[in-house]
Amino acid sequence: MKRIRQKTVDLTSLRLSAEEGFVLSRVDGTTTMRDLVALTGLDEGRVTEIVAHLSDAGVVELDDGATAPGATRDASPGAAPGAPPGAARASEAPGIDNELLAFLRGDAALDEAPDAGRAADDSDDGGPTDDAGPTDDAGPTDEAAELVPPSDDDPAAAEAADDPEHVARTEREYRKIYETVYHPMTRDERVAAAADAAGAHLLALCLDADPQVIHAALTNPRVTFECPRLVAMHHRTHVGLEHVAKRSDFLADALVQRRLLRNPQLPSTILNRIVNPKLMMEVYKLAVDREIPERSRMMTREVLRKKFMLSSSDERAALLFKTEGRCLILLVNCSLDAHATQILCSKSTYTILFIQNLARWSATPPALLAHLLKVPVVRRNQGLRKMLLKHPNTPSDAKRGAL
Repeated sequence: MKRIRQKTVDLTSLRLSAEEGFVLSRVDGTTTMRDLVALTGLDEGRVTEIVAHLSDAGVVELDDGATAPGATRDASPGAAPGAPPGAARASEAPGIDNELLAFLRGDAALDEAPDAGRAADDSDDGGPTDDAGPTDDAGPTDEAAELVPPSDDDPAAAEAADDPEHVARTEREYRKIYETVYHPMTRDERVAAAADAAGAHLLALCLDADPQVIHAALTNPRVTFECPRLVAMHHRTHVGLEHVAKRSDFLADALVQRRLLRNPQLPSTILNRIVNPKLMMEVYKLAVDREIPERSRMMTREVLRKKFMLSSSDERAALLFKTEGRCLILLVNCSLDAHATQILCSKSTYTILFIQNLARWSATPPALLAHLLKVPVVRRNQGLRKMLLKHPNTPSDAKRGAL
């Protein structure tokens, strides 16, 4: 089977699309064309075009790799990596009749050999063929292939991993495998399969609704970051989501965090573990994110209020300036200390939006209101001046001076 491996090149100098970067992130030196189709969920023709482009660009190279000694294939021809005996692999797109596809897919006679468990076929004269025996670069078999998640340091791969169209397409393939192979099984059978599956079949089992199956999948030695990402998005029980949070490396993944926060069943304990270490500005963005369920946003706002009251004066003032006062509507029962007020009063120019938000906030300090009444933009704007004068904290002498 022909294998695809990355060359040592400077990826920052290349102009790769998000889809090309996503496919490249799955190439680990032992990957075959069949692996890429199963791992990416793309059509075989599209994967072929991408690999051809990457090869022309000098990013990947194609070489011969023999099957490892003693390795066996699935009894059913074309079974996907990690499938249980007799399970059919996901359907592939029709092949493209060109020399590149023939080279990428390898010798067809090897795939169609009756004795699929042998490493190589014997020739007619009883001698070994060119593919017999292991080579120096022989990698793991298809059954041992693992899904390599896109690196968070690779913007193209990360964008592709969270692209809605790509996510929907790949999950349809995993769902097809799950409904065809695993849904008819009993729970105990699915648990056993999740503990031993690999590749696309392990990812398909991450769509299971039973927490015991999720636990078995996440403790599988072949687990990759794609598994907790799928669980975080689709699972709907507290117990199953807590299995994700048991591993700190899973919980530290940015995409896992994002999908957990969007999950309507996210427990408050996991939400606090995600949100508490973040800076106030990041917490504020989560508290107003419309893609996060209202229940989780309310818990995030409570965390924001606690952080605001425990933060330094500089941090409080910085949050107000960065958000132009938009955060004040969330800071119920909070207040500004004297030092934070002094920092805000030290400015000579303010945006109109910032002044309006301060005028609407019930806890705006009197000293800050008096200072704002002296700002030129307020003196020229009758509406702003009226808003500040109506504030219950505006000092009496400031009101008399403004009239």
